Amino acid sequence: MKKVVLITNIPNPYRVPLFNELSKQLKNENTHLKIIFATKTYKRRLFQLNENDFLFDYSYLNNEAITVGNNSENSYFTYKGLFERLKNEKPDSIIVSGFSSATVKVFLYSFFKRVPYIIWNGSIAKKGRKDSFIRTLQRRFLAYFASAFVAYGTKAKSYLTSMGASEEKVFIATNTVDTSFFEKETEKQRAMLVDDNIHHFIYLGYLVPRKNVGQLIEIAKILKMQRNDFCIDIIGDGESKKALESMVKEYQLLDQIKFHGFKQKEELPPYFAKAKALLFQTDFDIWGLVLNESMAAGVPCLSSVNAGASEDLIVDGENGYIVDYQNKADIIEKINFIIENPEKAKKMGAQASSFIRNNANVMICAKGFLKAIQSIEKNK
Repeated sequence: MKKVVLITNIPNPYRVPLFNELSKQLKNENTHLKIIFATKTYKRRLFQLNENDFLFDYSYLNNEAITVGNNSENSYFTYKGLFERLKNEKPDSIIVSGFSSATVKVFLYSFFKRVPYIIWNGSIAKKGRKDSFIRTLQRRFLAYFASAFVAYGTKAKSYLTSMGASEEKVFIATNTVDTSFFEKETEKQRAMLVDDNIHHFIYLGYLVPRKNVGQLIEIAKILKMQRNDFCIDIIGDGESKKALESMVKEYQLLDQIKFHGFKQKEELPPYFAKAKALLFQTDFDIWGLVLNESMAAGVPCLSSVNAGASEDLIVDGENGYIVDYQNKADIIEKINFIIENPEKAKKMGAQASSFIRNNANVMICAKGFLKAIQSIEKNK
């Protein structure tokens, strides 16, 4: 039986269904999957994890996360002990996440042991940011020696080709979660919903500077001049929360903006059930899995142009909108349209759910990985 080793930082609840499915598909190909995590978790991650849900082989390196500066998002791992672990595992091929220190160690292992490696990438080009020469050189070097690539989506594929990857070596495994959970559980909650005569909208994500959730508060301030029968439920936590709460008080929006804190996956369906739309504001996201979750739940989405997922998941005007939150007048117009056209909004949500069900489930994602692995076998 052949063996594929996949290396990533920590086990996330949203990744477990994918790894379970990938393990299952590889087993059907007489291949064993082993996941090596840098560690179990680190401070910024608040979700709960049940290892009984793991239906795949795995182990931990037990590395400590290194945070650079005061930004809680800049956490890195050295992947200490990875080379020795790979020597013990003796994989036939390796999948490594991103262009991290793990990828450098995988390259060295590949060089000495002649084992092909696949880069699993979500990175996209960021408007206005020019990477340093050293960073770009390192990524081009690692990409040059990779045997194949797995990309989150269209923008991630474009980024890989800009780093020198051949298009025919890049396979898209649409980044996703256990979408069936959100679809089924939200429908259950809708059946029990009691109308409170308030039009609820939802923001879901970390409250950090990169997300710039203050844009939503500015929009709510303007919208309140037109109507007060709406509420934006903000779900999430982070370093920007106190500043955002102060903005809400200053603008006298305590009835229009509600902070609910961080919620586990199982706690989200009631919020999706009463939401008229997801307001997915971000200044930069390489993907944005909240879009997958919300669409699967049948919630229309106003998805930022700055989110990598928008291009792959949103059919503009049909299952949601791709928007620029700096254009506040446009956002307000769309919010009012959704409120005043409930049947059209409902249809949009149904189309969103159908799109995710047919185009972005874990089976499809796992097949993208499988195609990359199979491409290596063909070229041996």
